[in-house]
Amino acid sequence: MKQFVLLVTVLLLVILVWSQLDTPEKTTPTARIISVEGNGEVEVVPDIIRLHFNITAFHDSDVAVAKADVDQRASAAAQALIKLGVKEADISSSSFQVNIVEDYRRSEPRTREQRVSRAVEVVLRDTTRYNAALQVLVDSGISEITHIQPDVSNYDALKQQALASAAEDARKQAEFLADQFDARLSRVHKIGRQNIQRHFGLEEVITTSAKQDMAAPQAPPHEFKPGKVKVTSHVYAEFELEN
Repeated sequence: MKQFVLLVTVLLLVILVWSQLDTPEKTTPTARIISVEGNGEVEVVPDIIRLHFNITAFHDSDVAVAKADVDQRASAAAQALIKLGVKEADISSSSFQVNIVEDYRRSEPRTREQRVSRAVEVVLRDTTRYNAALQVLVDSGISEITHIQPDVSNYDALKQQALASAAEDARKQAEFLADQFDARLSRVHKIGRQNIQRHFGLEEVITTSAKQDMAAPQAPPHEFKPGKVKVTSHVYAEFELEN
């Protein structure tokens, strides 16, 4: 009797193991993927202009004299800008340098001079004052305008708009490609790199006087105004296709 029970038990175990081996393994179907890149762009008129300029002075031996000259012209430039409507908080000095340079303007033997230089940055929030600001800076005796940068105060919001536009473009491209192969999009599988940039420049406008002196013709003055600020975005995305 015991042998019979043992035999039955062994047979049941063999049947159970065989049934497990005979059951086909369930496999998850591989997802079909389509990859695209989307591009977005937002272009707006700048509401800020950043002006960077230098004031430099030289003296044969006394650095204090050169510094006093720089301070006087920097003060004159700041006061002229404030009178134009620029806030004092929007005028800042980014660097101040004192060094010795060789004077190449004179004949041999060359002499050394004390050189003092101050770099100033101005944030112009009224862009209509751009040309007037340039004029008062020149009249104040600055040495050089080193950089002019149109900008926007709501860059973060524009960045989101450009990114949203790039995402929409990616989806449209994916839908178009899927449609060419009689397929339909499912869910988003992966969102890859995001590259966001802003571009700015200056636009030249030539203005002519309504009346001209024919006896003494003059070339029309050139005026510059800020060009548009462009924010671009690129995004990589993968979409699953419906099975």
